[in-house]
Amino acid sequence: MWICETEKGVFWIRFVPQGRGVFVLGIEGLELGSYLSPEAAADDVYLQETGFPAWDSATGARKPADISDWKRLDCADWDCRI
Repeated sequence: MWICETEKGVFWIRFVPQGRGVFVLGIEGLELGSYLSPEAAADDVYLQETGFPAWDSATGARKPADISDWKRLDCADWDCRI
């Protein structure tokens, strides 16, 4: 799982074991979309094309350039409520 804290909330990307090679992007408790890679999900956050209007329309937002700007968490470290 990866997380990225922004002024609009905490984005997260997680692997979905039931789906073959599927990663889900979300913010807080809201799922935003499915991706074939975590990098593709992170790119949509950078491009502000997530489907989350408060982020997508934000001007001057501090954006993570790519997945390396996200924090990687091991399974034991992430909150299961996300």
